[in-house]
Amino acid sequence: MRRSKNETRLDVAGLLAHGSLRGTTPLYLTPASGLIESVVLVSQLEAIRQVRPNTVVVLSSEMGSGGWLVSAALRQAWERRASAVIVAGSAYASAAVGLAERLGITLLAADGDPAGLALELAAEIGAALSVVDAELARVARAVARDTTLGDVLRTISGELDGLGVSLEYDGVVLASAGMPPRDTDEVIPVEVGEANSAVHFTITARVPTSAVHNLRLVRSILEVATPSVKAAWLLEDLLSTARAVPTAAIPRLDQDLDASGAEFEEKHRHLLNQLGWRAGEPYVAVRFRSAEEQDHRPELTAVLRLLWRKVTARSPLAEVHDGWLTLVPAGDQDASTQLETRIRTRLGPALAELGLVAGLSRWQEDAPALAMIVREARLAAESARPMGSGTVLGLASLGVVAATTFVDMAAVVDVAELTLPRLMAAPDRDVIITALAAFLDHRGSVSLAAKSLNLHRNTLQARLNRARELGVPLDIPSELLSVHLIAKVLRRSMPDKTTSEDALENQKGLP
Repeated sequence: MRRSKNETRLDVAGLLAHGSLRGTTPLYLTPASGLIESVVLVSQLEAIRQVRPNTVVVLSSEMGSGGWLVSAALRQAWERRASAVIVAGSAYASAAVGLAERLGITLLAADGDPAGLALELAAEIGAALSVVDAELARVARAVARDTTLGDVLRTISGELDGLGVSLEYDGVVLASAGMPPRDTDEVIPVEVGEANSAVHFTITARVPTSAVHNLRLVRSILEVATPSVKAAWLLEDLLSTARAVPTAAIPRLDQDLDASGAEFEEKHRHLLNQLGWRAGEPYVAVRFRSAEEQDHRPELTAVLRLLWRKVTARSPLAEVHDGWLTLVPAGDQDASTQLETRIRTRLGPALAELGLVAGLSRWQEDAPALAMIVREARLAAESARPMGSGTVLGLASLGVVAATTFVDMAAVVDVAELTLPRLMAAPDRDVIITALAAFLDHRGSVSLAAKSLNLHRNTLQARLNRARELGVPLDIPSELLSVHLIAKVLRRSMPDKTTSEDALENQKGLP
């Protein structure tokens, strides 16, 4: 804040020096001066159980008439984290002072009427609060002038002397300003929006534990700024939705797969003009989707759009069927590679928290048809799903291997159980399957496959013959693709190991 935090902060040491507590006698002072936010005059012991933290508990003259009552009041005030306990000057015993020291709670003695002291202290607290109210009103006017979320957060951070301020969703930081967070910071969260809204944002301030701040005032500043945060977020989301309409329409357009990109662009020229599409310029399509099947959550659209701004703000992100899509200009191969890297480093952890994956189309110098790169991004995102939440995958790194993503692995195992029962029941099944996979991986070369397994070729040949005996159709070319797929799927569930028997057979050169 422009005004120092200490100007509106009341504490025991300050009021003892130049405030309403100057007329009291310190019986015990804690090493750290307690913050004072309220005062209560207590005439019955049970009333202390209702006080809030940082309250000065003033015991009436009647309340302090017995030493045991003072001791009991000290214990209860300590449990409620009171700032101090004030007793009448003649109503305490040395035992109470010792107890205050053991508990670590400030104990003061009033020279006059405790009730009058309580009234004087209440007036001083009220004056401080009026200053706070005026300050909060000024902060509210300041943040109301901002229209973008980034500007609102920067203004809040500035009012808090540069403290770190962030907008978060389930612990994922969507936007931030001020000092970067540290593990030792005191975290002060305030909810943004109604409890029944689809997306629950939190505006959070992080106060260094070594700093001297009125945490209650910090929270109050966040609360008065919350409407401006919500308004800026809603405005940006509305504008992003409008800008994303052309992108959202692209996947729904019918296109003959044999048609050229030029024909598509001519047919939908008006829409592409709205999109800002420049003919002949290379683009990369990026597709986000949930890592789990049937788990698309439209309420994440606003969240993902805020995250996407960390990568680029110029390419709008549109919600499409079962995911989100954006098109990013990429003038050369390096730009495409850098885009994938930025998404992985800046969004990867957040995507993992949100249960999402990302897929990118290939970069091609001769710009392909728009619908083609959209399909590529969708296939890449589908291929990323089995790798788990947070995966960012480009189709260029997959190639034809992407086809295996769409194979039902459980169904392949069922086919193996039903069509190759003798192989699946054989005690040496794992050894035979490993041999089959290596043989087919090396295009039927026994020598290359044996070398990859560190075996003698005669040993591998014997295992392939054993596979034939168990019903594996190795000599029927039309069935080799299926055999290869079965071997690869079964091999995934097997541990990699080289047995001593393998080593011995390799030395002897025997099957």
